[in-house]
Amino acid sequence: MNARRGLELLTTVPLVLLLTVAALPLFFLAARFAVLPSVDLSSLAPTLAFAVAGAAVSAIVGGALGAVIGTLDVPGRRWIVAVSAALVAAPPAFWWIGLTRLPVGFGSLGLVSGSGVAGLGLAPVTLLLVLAATREIPANAYEAARVSLGPAHRFVFVLVPLLRPALIAGFLLTAILLLGESEIPFLFGFRTSMTDVVTMFSQTFDPGRTVPIILPLVGAVLLLGLLMIRPLFAVVLSSPRGGRGVVRKPGGALVRVGTLVLPALVALSLAGYAWAAISGTGNVWRRLPAGMSTVVVSIAEPVMCALAGLGLAVAAVYPLRRSVMIRTLTMIGLLLFCVPAAVVAIGWIAVGQAAGGVSVPPAVAYVSRTIGLPALGFLIAYSRMPQSLDDAARLVSISPLRRAWRLVLPLFVPSLAATAGLIAALIFADRDVASLLLAPGASRLMLNFYLLSANAPSALIGATALTVFAAGATVITFAGSGPLVLWLRARG
Repeated sequence: MNARRGLELLTTVPLVLLLTVAALPLFFLAARFAVLPSVDLSSLAPTLAFAVAGAAVSAIVGGALGAVIGTLDVPGRRWIVAVSAALVAAPPAFWWIGLTRLPVGFGSLGLVSGSGVAGLGLAPVTLLLVLAATREIPANAYEAARVSLGPAHRFVFVLVPLLRPALIAGFLLTAILLLGESEIPFLFGFRTSMTDVVTMFSQTFDPGRTVPIILPLVGAVLLLGLLMIRPLFAVVLSSPRGGRGVVRKPGGALVRVGTLVLPALVALSLAGYAWAAISGTGNVWRRLPAGMSTVVVSIAEPVMCALAGLGLAVAAVYPLRRSVMIRTLTMIGLLLFCVPAAVVAIGWIAVGQAAGGVSVPPAVAYVSRTIGLPALGFLIAYSRMPQSLDDAARLVSISPLRRAWRLVLPLFVPSLAATAGLIAALIFADRDVASLLLAPGASRLMLNFYLLSANAPSALIGATALTVFAAGATVITFAGSGPLVLWLRARG
């Protein structure tokens, strides 16, 4: 027993070291706490108000759409979900700027309007979690509710309680993401902790000056993250027995139209950019500031970072797949992801300064912040795998490495491919890490787009945005196909 426990502890070492390196930026920023004269809480209240209001919009819109799509048979259901999920592949500000390029005016400003736009942009977060939860609802129980209750009573007293973990997890995850949002507050003209952090650091380039603002923000993020873990795991870590979930019934015409809300948002935003691009004078495509090298790097960097993080995480997590420690360590990785990207970048700058002025590349910040996502993706896939299959694989007389590569990991390819695509999309959409850690003279497509959106001609903004969108789709495709291609090559 002692030997087994010692071996189990030994297998945790790679993942613990990986998480420790990922947490270095927070350690260096927290070390400044002892010398702080005070903590700045002045911008925390509007930050929390913005995050909570936006998360409420996400929970209501995404939750309602997820419940409808998960329980009713809507034509084109999978395409609707896929196009809706595209909203998460770019920041809310990207879609808002596209809407403002339409001939009709969108001129409202302020915290309330900004929260609504941000909540709609992140509504697919709750939508996807609710869809996952509907697959775990016992079919017989919900069929009985259909027989005995009307639609309204069934939705309020049966469906919502069954979906409560997904709604709570979607609300908290959206709130966490909005706590790190800075572009929407800038566009809508209100102050948050992240706008203060970005402004302070751009003026001083001193990580220590931002710590009094960062610490309350990180504290709020970690608290919400701890509250999120249990409902999130309840949704995504299902029983391997599974089921087919709710039997979908045909939906009415009004329901079908309602499910097109988020796809319409995507279409209108892209239409706004296209309208701006074609309404300009001259060949606007020749005036794009991004050269071919910028496009190639902007695509290659997220793909390589996503695949590198996926490889590191799977190599560290696989030996722990049967351990009771895997959930705790995965939870720590998720909490690291909850920390805003700008805070992670500033933390790595502090690490580089302490190391004698070393320039930390953006790839380090990207991989360290997202290392918990591939661990969660692996855990989700393993939770759906019957343990008898893993037990049977262990009986095959080949090396543990070949057994993992040829027998076990191929079963996880869909989950790992989706995780790689998500990580690559998040990295491609980043503006904060790129603006803080890129070497002088370097550029990225998304960063160029935000710089142009301030004062460039509308036609140039539209053309650049369409280029960014096409590059983002390429990034997700390459990263998502990476695990499948590597596995097929390994199989010969």
